[in-house]
Amino acid sequence: MSSHARAAAHRPVPPAVPAPPAAGEDSRLAHRAAFLTAAIRARRALHLLYGGAWRVVHPHAVGRTSRGTLVMLAWQTAGYGRSGEREGWRMFDIARIDGVEELRATFTPRPRTPNAGEGWSRGILRPIAAL
Repeated sequence: MSSHARAAAHRPVPPAVPAPPAAGEDSRLAHRAAFLTAAIRARRALHLLYGGAWRVVHPHAVGRTSRGTLVMLAWQTAGYGRSGEREGWRMFDIARIDGVEELRATFTPRPRTPNAGEGWSRGILRPIAAL
């Protein structure tokens, strides 16, 4: 690995602004959203414990649904969920994430479809961060 690549791999991630908590929402949720937002900006893969199963995901967007739920849209590359499929788009309720670790691996964002426009992350009404 070149010295330039090593320096880029260890570049500090800019601090993320926490998502403002909704009425009655735990401030830890806002801090978790800030952590996920920083991972999106740095394009860092995550090891995520969700629904009792570990998964590897590439986070693409964090935001709120029409009901105000804080969610993350990610491309899952490994692990199993309810669908039984290892790879594909998944929407994660951030309040239900039981553990998350940032991995050293980075990723290239998945392309948006030509017709997607601003609504490419169906389900996220108010984006906080998105690729």
